[in-house]
Amino acid sequence: MKRIIILAVVLFAAVTFNADAKGHYHGVGGYFYSELSPYGSWIEVDYGVVVWRPTIIRVNWMPYQMGNWVWTYDGWYWDSYEPFGFITYHYGRWYYDDYYGWLWYPDYEWAPAWVEWRYDNNYIGWAPLHPYATFSISIGIFWSNTYYSPYNHWNFVTYNHFCDPYVYNYYVGPDYKYRIYGETKYRNEYGYRNGRVQNRGIDVKYISTRSGQQIKQRDIIRINDSKDWKRDDFGKSNQIRTLDLKRDELVKNDLTRMEVKRENRRTSLDMEKVQIGKRENVRTNQNENKSTNRNVDVRNNDQKRKDVKTNVDKSFEEKRFEPNRNSDLNSDRNKEKIEIRNKETVRNNKKVDLNQNRNENITQNKDRENDQYRNKTDVKKDLNKQNQYQEKEVKRENTKINQYDQVKRNEVKDQKRNDVQNRNNNEKKVKTDRIVEKDNTREKNRR
Repeated sequence: MKRIIILAVVLFAAVTFNADAKGHYHGVGGYFYSELSPYGSWIEVDYGVVVWRPTIIRVNWMPYQMGNWVWTYDGWYWDSYEPFGFITYHYGRWYYDDYYGWLWYPDYEWAPAWVEWRYDNNYIGWAPLHPYATFSISIGIFWSNTYYSPYNHWNFVTYNHFCDPYVYNYYVGPDYKYRIYGETKYRNEYGYRNGRVQNRGIDVKYISTRSGQQIKQRDIIRINDSKDWKRDDFGKSNQIRTLDLKRDELVKNDLTRMEVKRENRRTSLDMEKVQIGKRENVRTNQNENKSTNRNVDVRNNDQKRKDVKTNVDKSFEEKRFEPNRNSDLNSDRNKEKIEIRNKETVRNNKKVDLNQNRNENITQNKDRENDQYRNKTDVKKDLNKQNQYQEKEVKRENTKINQYDQVKRNEVKDQKRNDVQNRNNNEKKVKTDRIVEKDNTREKNRR
């Protein structure tokens, strides 16, 4: 009896262990897990949602810091110097959590860099895209939730250091980021061509003219097999090697064990608004248009499956198999009804999308107005500080002048006093001399 109980316990433990190991966490495949585990830890921030946190040693570390920008056929490519950069800067998104710090949210779409841009005539900056930013072939980047990257999450440099291999030595200090952030313009330009995402960002010609440098285009060698991927080959030629695996290979999980930390505290990320990293969002059909070089993104969902029926009357389904003389007519009518309902749902969805876009535009305009108001108030504060400083300087100069005048006046007074004393002394001498002469004359007369 004891052996049977022990056997049952062992079998139950094995089943639960296997289920936990091959649970297919949201967005985490076996390749991502095995390649990133040596450089950080995997954390379950929500039910079934696992993110990666790097083991950071440096203070004030941020994504997209240690590396350099390279211009390629697919746009601006971030060539990272970090051992995990070949995955985390070309797949997925980064976001900062108040409790956990910087976290990487997995996704399967490759890009030369997932960043957003800001620029003006003097500075250019970039920040990691948030998980709320989703890529679509037809429109590029769209936001599932309103979000603005804080100014301290941006890296700003002057144009002459943008393509420098040691660009991390020229980042603007944290005290100046806020002012530059308010003076720069926002931009992101993502496209899709030849089956790949492109990050055009800021125009390369504009950067070349502002920096006074000739920027050359470099080639990218795409490694489509994880077995051929070797990090030792980095930097051996003018070409860039990048890992571009298929989604099926990234999604599959053949591991027998996955160590994932589970903590009671959840992330500040609204998981209902995040659309990236979902396994069911697999691109199945791409119709490339040669004139626009864009493909239509067709994704499988439950509404298009044959085993799921939408907008079907239950009573009709129950009576469908009963003998009826007008079955053909009824089926045609029901089909028409279903088509009408589908059209109505499409219209309603369009209306909802329009309302959402309007609301988002309103919120964005409000945020822009608030930013402008903040910038104006900051400018006023700076002007007030300058005026106060100038007034203090004027007062100091006036006090110096007054002190100098007072010294001069005191010197004049002292000189006058000395002159008066000298005159008095001279007059006294003259009087004494006269008295002495008179006395002498008197004595002579007596004799």
